[in-house]
Amino acid sequence: MKKYVLILMAVMLLAAVSAVYSADFEDSTVPGLNMTTDIDAAFNASQSESKPVVIIFDQESCVYCDMLKEQVLSNADVQKELNGNYIVLMVDVNKNPDFAAKYDVVGTPIIKFVDSNGKLIDGIDGFVGSDEFIKELKEI
Repeated sequence: MKKYVLILMAVMLLAAVSAVYSADFEDSTVPGLNMTTDIDAAFNASQSESKPVVIIFDQESCVYCDMLKEQVLSNADVQKELNGNYIVLMVDVNKNPDFAAKYDVVGTPIIKFVDSNGKLIDGIDGFVGSDEFIKELKEI
């Protein structure tokens, strides 16, 4: 009987830990950054506002994705440029594998700059610092 109680407790603990990590990933927003996880809404906004889309391909347990959010996307200058001139779309590659494949995404973080029809303009593969990110944004 003790064996079953221990197994049950271990399963409950794993479920609780998993729920915490999933909840953290679900809340992948960056305070101060206007972004969406809705692909259709992003492209509709891009067309109506005549702004390109910045697609940030992300996934759970990606250290460099977290660094991008904390060090780059949280930067006030980056946010000013993104919020003013782009539609920002955060895409979980595991939940949207077909969409990620469309842009040849094989790792994360990957950032793609596309027009309102989804045509590729430019991209950044991997983590870059705020200065390089802003430079790239201003060249688009």
